[in-house]
Amino acid sequence: MSSYDIARVATVLLVAIAPSVAAQSEASTLALAARRLQVLAAYPDAIVLVRSRADEMTINSSGIRQAATFAYYTGLPNALGAVLAFDGRRKEMWLFVPDPGALPGGFAKAFRAPYGYVAIGSETARRTGIDHVVSWRELDGYLARRLAEDTALVLRGPFGTIAPGEALPPSIAAGQNEAAMWQHALRARFPRARFAGAPLATTPRFVKDPGEIAILRRVAESSATALRAGIASLSPGRRQREAEVDVLAACVRSGADGVSFWPWVMTGPNSPLMQSVQSLGDANFLDRRMRAGELARVDVGCAREGYEGDVGRTAPVSGTFDAGQREAWDLMIAGYRAGLATIRPGRAVAEVLAAFRGEIERRQASLRTPFGRRTAEVALSPDGLREVQLHGVGIESAEALPDTLRAGHVLAFEPMLTVDGVGLYLEDMILVTETGAEVLTKGLPYTATEIERAVRRKPR
Repeated sequence: MSSYDIARVATVLLVAIAPSVAAQSEASTLALAARRLQVLAAYPDAIVLVRSRADEMTINSSGIRQAATFAYYTGLPNALGAVLAFDGRRKEMWLFVPDPGALPGGFAKAFRAPYGYVAIGSETARRTGIDHVVSWRELDGYLARRLAEDTALVLRGPFGTIAPGEALPPSIAAGQNEAAMWQHALRARFPRARFAGAPLATTPRFVKDPGEIAILRRVAESSATALRAGIASLSPGRRQREAEVDVLAACVRSGADGVSFWPWVMTGPNSPLMQSVQSLGDANFLDRRMRAGELARVDVGCAREGYEGDVGRTAPVSGTFDAGQREAWDLMIAGYRAGLATIRPGRAVAEVLAAFRGEIERRQASLRTPFGRRTAEVALSPDGLREVQLHGVGIESAEALPDTLRAGHVLAFEPMLTVDGVGLYLEDMILVTETGAEVLTKGLPYTATEIERAVRRKPR
């Protein structure tokens, strides 16, 4: 570490972030400083641009959800319309923020720091450990000046591989791809500049630091509580939306800020993954009344301290699996446990999936019910593992995950099968440790008998 780096870390450590600009997480000032230094070191020939959420249109019933990469490097959950610039050549950072009342939109003009706006000036720079906090209006001049001073600089950000001479029609990008529209505007303004991507949204966030793991333990605890509430809320004749509200209430009662995503309590024909996804494009979120005999996909997560959870189970609406459902579910659990036992540092994701499939293949000959046998057939078919996945969990409930596991990864192991129009699904949050795997979403039901007991345990 250079003398510059030591001085930067020391400065950040000595300055407590004020509540008005503090992140909603426990990420220490040291962790923030280390993340920023990694970017400056990784891109010495570039200016790396990271955007916040654009305006109040990103606010929903759960409040603003900050752009994950911006939050990871700034610790600013509420900033709107801001851009963070890492100048790798000069080893400094600039934060460009709107002037008070300058954001477009009806409500945005009324926002005051810390609710949307970040105060411009040296005091905010001191408190955040960011070198310069200036008006958004200075961004254009800053980029023009730096590109003129150093023609070898590369502009990096969420940019694709479009060559400078290729057309990027703004009529296509507008309203469809915000990052592409931004790239088009920058290319038009700086036609001689070199552009490239920067994988800040994935690689640095794979391995969680101790502060993040501590938060994710609390996120997992809240999410497990919410899942139990969702399972217990199943009942024939009840609307899915009623059970979803019970999940939201359980998140809040458990100390979380809200939900990671609107809960999926998807029953009967809605239970397969590809059908559940249709709810995101439906004004009523595929709401329907549950029916006896159906299975429910209960897929939930709580948001807490800037991080998000993701956990779930399949459960019978009536409180009892029939014989075929029971056999199919216990087969899923057996495959899941085989996959879980494979998770450890150095193992490939493909090995975990192979263990899941291998256990189902081992048990196939012993299956007795038509639905149980069909479940095995689907799992062992060429496309059987298409919906079985492992993904990262952190600032976002679904993050990327490398092909090979490392200690410090927090992931969701998520087996999913669609069998004759019925969705079978389970999911836990898991920490990869030095010696294996630790399930963070503790105390949840697994076997068919445990699931049935959980459905019958109605909320107070």
